[in-house]
Amino acid sequence: QALLDLVANSDLSSALRGLYFVGAEEVVIRDDKVAVVIHIPFPQQKIYHKIQGRLVRELEKKLSGKHVIFLSKRRILSKPTRHSRNLSKQKRPRSRTLTAVHASILDDLVYPAEIAGKRKREKLDGSQQIKVHLEKSSQINTETKLDTFMSVYKKLTGKDVVFEYVD
Repeated sequence: QALLDLVANSDLSSALRGLYFVGAEEVVIRDDKVAVVIHIPFPQQKIYHKIQGRLVRELEKKLSGKHVIFLSKRRILSKPTRHSRNLSKQKRPRSRTLTAVHASILDDLVYPAEIAGKRKREKLDGSQQIKVHLEKSSQINTETKLDTFMSVYKKLTGKDVVFEYVD
């Protein structure tokens, strides 16, 4: 609803004219914090990236301090097996694999920031933890949202992730 209000009356209305979103959901971060995840169609991702900074600021003002995150809607195709019903003649694209989709969700999640590197850590109990190194230059904009990024990524993918800044 807040996105529709922005289209109606704001300086972003001309930029938002042809854009739409697929869905939105609220993710509880802590007892007192809630983030809004807005799913956008993948073909419109580049257009959203151009105005994302202003759009996020306006929506966070309207939604009274809730963190707003834009994610592209992506599809995961299952691994083809001998007995799978899908007898398609085409090979599954790399961009539709589980690993590729989870990596691109992580890229979308931290968008204005750039990911400098990733480390995957296996713990003794078998669980995995991903350490993501972000660029130091984006620390000012994203430092307050790190716990939001962690909980949204955990909810969407089921993987634990920790964010750090590197020089």
